[in-house]
Amino acid sequence: MSYKEGCHPIFPYTAQEKQEIRKELGLKESTIQEGMDSILEWFEKQPHLIDAGLPDRDFVERMLLNAKGSIEKAKRRIDNIYKFRYLTPELVQNRENHLDTDIYRFYQQATCPELYNLKRVTVIQITDSDPNSFDLEVLIKTSILLGDIRLKCDYFLGDIWVLDLTNATFGHLLRVNPLIFTKASRLFLDGIGIRLYAGHIIGAPSYAQQLMQFFRKFASPKLADRVVFHDNLEDLYKYVPKKYLPKDYGGDQPSFEYFKEKYLSVLRSEDTKKFVVEVAKQMSDESKRPDASIHDEYLSGSFKKLDLD
Repeated sequence: MSYKEGCHPIFPYTAQEKQEIRKELGLKESTIQEGMDSILEWFEKQPHLIDAGLPDRDFVERMLLNAKGSIEKAKRRIDNIYKFRYLTPELVQNRENHLDTDIYRFYQQATCPELYNLKRVTVIQITDSDPNSFDLEVLIKTSILLGDIRLKCDYFLGDIWVLDLTNATFGHLLRVNPLIFTKASRLFLDGIGIRLYAGHIIGAPSYAQQLMQFFRKFASPKLADRVVFHDNLEDLYKYVPKKYLPKDYGGDQPSFEYFKEKYLSVLRSEDTKKFVVEVAKQMSDESKRPDASIHDEYLSGSFKKLDLD
């Protein structure tokens, strides 16, 4: 994609924020460059990866940052991403057709263009109270696609998520496919390596306890403890200032409708479509993987606890 560094319309950042993030992680320019060189040298020697073509340095740098500078952890996660793309085409492929559909027909999303303490704040709201309209696979496919863009264009220390369940019902929960949920969670945590600093839930329905019980089946205590339920917006503001929330929640950011139009404009542009389609083709050839089974536990139905660094 032909955006200047830090100038992506959805995920901008400043040169100062970039330096502060590096400082927070204890990474110098020379260390990052050496780490990227090492990872790319390793990649070229992997028989199951090299036919996919070398990843660009922007992607490798983000993976190194998400791994807090650990070269070995970054290698393992890159390998996982390429394997995931091969093993779960239902969540990664056919992106052009996916973007031509009404991807926001049952939910809204707003990612604040300003970093909050070097973290990216994203708000997701379920908009349709009819559970028949809810399609977790659509939400996940869009999130993975956005994740690929972030690994090229964003620069952040971690994520803060706000989930509005005001319009959700128990029927929505019943439509959550545990296997799809687990596959996607493994990609975000074991592949991309997203660091979730906090998850905030507002408008929690009466079945909130069942929801947390469902979540705890997949999450480690460390991750589950970072999820906070709020009875009202005033309580949410104690954790996420209004400055970083859409005006639908009394915040200073534009409305959900503005973000929807912006997202669709960017995602449906020829430049972005070409990028996300090409990225999805960068996958492993599991028939050439040395001394390993392709049946990874997080893709074959084994529900190991999700964990954080």
